[in-house]
Amino acid sequence: MDELDAIAARVVGRDPDGARGPWTLELYPTLVCNLSCRFCDTTLRHQRPSGELSAARMLALVDEAAAMGARRVMVLGGGEPLIAPHTIDVMRRVKARGLWGSLTTNGTLMGPAVRAALVEMAWDEVHISIDGARARTHDHLRGHAGAFARTVRNVCALRAARDRAQSGPRLSLHTVLTRDNVDELDALIHLAHALGADAVELDALVAYRPEQLAFALGPEDESRLGERLRAGIAVAERLGIRTTYARFLDPGARARGELLPPAPVVAGDAPDFARAPCLKAWHHLTVAADGRVAACCVLAGEGGSVAETSLASVWQTDPFLQTLRAGMLQGRPTGRCVECSENLLVHERAISARLPMALA
Repeated sequence: MDELDAIAARVVGRDPDGARGPWTLELYPTLVCNLSCRFCDTTLRHQRPSGELSAARMLALVDEAAAMGARRVMVLGGGEPLIAPHTIDVMRRVKARGLWGSLTTNGTLMGPAVRAALVEMAWDEVHISIDGARARTHDHLRGHAGAFARTVRNVCALRAARDRAQSGPRLSLHTVLTRDNVDELDALIHLAHALGADAVELDALVAYRPEQLAFALGPEDESRLGERLRAGIAVAERLGIRTTYARFLDPGARARGELLPPAPVVAGDAPDFARAPCLKAWHHLTVAADGRVAACCVLAGEGGSVAETSLASVWQTDPFLQTLRAGMLQGRPTGRCVECSENLLVHERAISARLPMALA
């Protein structure tokens, strides 16, 4: 049974081991950040931590998730996770429990001690946020001179340490599509190859405030985007780099903040799960830095808190999660689902396609 089949079985309550908890736990160690990304929609960066979960509670959450049958832990957040002093300890606990782990980071704080820990614990995957193939582009978007050079240095050093030890994480680049980097999409593939990354994940911009909208694609950018995407796809195929570029040839994939995920068209006698536009509420749990939960990063912080309540209790009884699930079964996602990324929806559609086999 591959992972998509296993998640589908978990969703419909037919996990071979009887597990009914989340397949994936997504943890935000902190919302504080050391950069000032100009398109960022997080407003808490650079503030002193307030109400964030303790290291002991974060470690306990990993234990509780493992006991509920979790298989994956994603460490990321609205800030830079490596700012939190306990993040590496949490990651070590993930591996000690036999779980697969990913880290999303801007890479600037991935110094010698962090790199050594990633290799030593045989961490699985690191996603590095790089928003331009040139230092000038990336530093402008990230609001910090020298950020590109520092990140690239750290990634190169991590790759070297990983290759020497023949242990350690796969590397992937993550890029938010903006008018500043639309002409660097093929160069980003070359950069990934040079850094030893095997994937570039492109994502659409979420823009509401004027300072964010300033980075949205204009008509001239849109007119040449298809050509730039196809050039990047050609380079990726030649170099063996996985990429999400092809998804963005469809203008709908770039329209974050505009359209709700559509409910699948199914026969009248189809099971309720088949009508859900998204299945994350049954297999994914996001825990924000203050302990509040949601089914995904888009809805982070909408639900109840695990600060003083067990993960199992919140997963099973939280009113927000219950309401979200009920709406999804009726084909009605919540309003903020307009912000969802096509990359997430592709994964959900793949799981949904496995439901008939899971129910058979």
